[in-house]
Amino acid sequence: MTSRRSAGHLGRADSARGPSAAGLRLGLARAVALTCLATLIPALFLAFIQLPHLHPLWLATVGGGIIGFSLLLPVYAWSFGDVRWLCGAYALVSLLGLATWVWAWTSPLRANHAPWLWMCVGIAAVCAAIATTVPLGFVYTVVSALVFGAVRMTRSGGDLSALEAMQDVLTLLVLPTALLLLIRFFANAVDELDATTADSQQVEADRAIDRALHQQRTVLDGIIHDRVMTTLVAAVQTDQSRGEVAELARTALDAVADAGSAPDGAQLLDLHQLARLIEDMVDPVCPLAEVIVDASGDDLTVTAAVASVLGQAAREAALNVSRHAEAENCTITVSARMDRGDQQVRVDIRDDGKGFDPEDLPENRFGIRVSMRERLTHIGGTVDISSRPGEGTRVSLLWVGREQRSADAAARRRVSQALRSVLRVEVFVFLVWLMVGVQVLVGWLASLGEDSDWTPVALGLAVFATAVALWRAGERRISNLGAIVVVLCLAVISELAHVPMPAVRGLGYASWHGTVVMVLLITVLVRGRREIAWVGLGVFVVQALVWTYGHDLGPYVFLDIVFGPLLWMVLATLVVRGVRSIGEQLVRVRSASRQNTQAMAESFSKLVLREVWLAELRAQIGPLLQNLADPAHQLSAEERDACRVLEGRLRDALRAGNLVSQGVSDAIQAARGRGVEVVLVDNRGSRLPETVRRETLRQLERLVRDSTGGRIVARTAPEGYAEAVTILRVDAERNLTTIDEAGTVTVRKT
Repeated sequence: MTSRRSAGHLGRADSARGPSAAGLRLGLARAVALTCLATLIPALFLAFIQLPHLHPLWLATVGGGIIGFSLLLPVYAWSFGDVRWLCGAYALVSLLGLATWVWAWTSPLRANHAPWLWMCVGIAAVCAAIATTVPLGFVYTVVSALVFGAVRMTRSGGDLSALEAMQDVLTLLVLPTALLLLIRFFANAVDELDATTADSQQVEADRAIDRALHQQRTVLDGIIHDRVMTTLVAAVQTDQSRGEVAELARTALDAVADAGSAPDGAQLLDLHQLARLIEDMVDPVCPLAEVIVDASGDDLTVTAAVASVLGQAAREAALNVSRHAEAENCTITVSARMDRGDQQVRVDIRDDGKGFDPEDLPENRFGIRVSMRERLTHIGGTVDISSRPGEGTRVSLLWVGREQRSADAAARRRVSQALRSVLRVEVFVFLVWLMVGVQVLVGWLASLGEDSDWTPVALGLAVFATAVALWRAGERRISNLGAIVVVLCLAVISELAHVPMPAVRGLGYASWHGTVVMVLLITVLVRGRREIAWVGLGVFVVQALVWTYGHDLGPYVFLDIVFGPLLWMVLATLVVRGVRSIGEQLVRVRSASRQNTQAMAESFSKLVLREVWLAELRAQIGPLLQNLADPAHQLSAEERDACRVLEGRLRDALRAGNLVSQGVSDAIQAARGRGVEVVLVDNRGSRLPETVRRETLRQLERLVRDSTGGRIVARTAPEGYAEAVTILRVDAERNLTTIDEAGTVTVRKT
């Protein structure tokens, strides 16, 4: 089984990815589009101040590009969903604008403010991740932050010192990095969620099919026991009225006909169900065959009618393997893929037998001509046979049809549990604290030389208290009390950080605490306390407003402090809300699809009943019951013997299903004719593992065919026993063959 995962590609429209990942991509694209549009307003406000000092060509290229892409992004996000090229263009223009800022600055004066592009750089990093991958988004973040730091040390960037420029670099690094980490963890989580729900879908569908098959098998066994076997026993008895036997036979035939009413031929089967149907149809005639599913096309489906024909053709090919190939191994591979709008379903039957020259194959070979080629031609399929003497044989069944997909998604595991199981919040919090530690360290260094040396110590204690509150919050979700403690600590950090600000030149590095506050509030948001996180942001904005108003610093300083935290809080909220929306949708899908799953299982079980079990039963009893149903037909001694033998075969199948196949039944019938006593006892209570069952049927058929007298007793053990199957052969000597749960065969004399 193969699968494809591409968790790093956030914007890729990959059909192999699941609905959760697709939903995250769409939600993230729309959130980024709105954020780019929202960023444009304050960016233009700052750009207006610096407009006279910038080259017109640069303004037309970079400024016009950012404006144009910001306006186009929401249109594409809501119309098409795929905004990769626009995001890539936005990120490229932003980086190009930073790299050429020194050239674009035409004034001889030193800039009083940071380049207005700093507002676009953070969201541009997310755009770069959407256009490419999250790791490349990290690379973009580092490169753009370093370029911005270099610009800040020039006249056009404010002529800052290296330490001040480093603070700006970290400001541009920390928040985009935190959000990219958040996106990466959510992307991994929803990818794992899709894989988990896909697995649970298959498990739930298989269980529904098992239940439906068990119900159908119970009905069929009742018909065989109460109708068919009763008729056969009555026919053997010479004193039974011929009219009564005929009436019993007609009743049995009617019961078999009623049980085999055709299912809905338009019912869709996925690839796993097709493989299971083929396995059930092939197993009785070729137990050594192993069915494998290539799951790369497991979202494709075929109708029950097409599945029936493919199964019948595969059965004929497998029957040829048993009769003619003398093979040790036979593999049936079921696969599907899309090709130019059409879906191709292929069933390959390979064996390692003696092979043959296809040129020597008679054109009128009934099994190949009717059971394979004509059946496939009727549904628009083809048969290709490839073989060489001594090199085995490959039979390829190919059906090509228009794409058919199930209307409803499969049942899903409850998403909240799955998300909690795959989302590694502890790792996220650890990385966040690593970034916070770096930012605090630079803040301390930036404060050195100021009179308020006590401030860094107090800030460190406040950050430590916040860390304790976060780490004591448990593995996944922080408590209300813990979240409130975090907000209080962050308020203290903000107040302490405001103390040295008026004493320093420039406020870029002195307002470093805004990054720390924002990262920690995003962490609170991720850990399930959205309302408290927004209250904390409100407290932070009010503190910044009071401080800037009290020191008469103007709106630019206020915007410089609160813009980044507000922007990233909005974007993080949109991402978290998008993931929650995905979860709610999956829960609704699971609830809505249960009835569809059950209906599909019932239809599939009826298909198996008709195409496998009843087909085998009709082949065994059809002609004989037709003769018995005719009251004018006088039974011969040979027909009575046939009734006796057939009744024995049916009894074996009812009592020991794990030990019976068509080949084994034929061998037992012949052995009993030679005087060999064969006893089958099935204590398993469930189906043997396929490896064990294949080896059991192989060994049992060989022993029965080789016996000329004596007694053979084959017995399956209940689940949990080391020896799954024992076969005792008593003739001139006693030999015991055992097969364990791994399919290992051991033979010893007793």
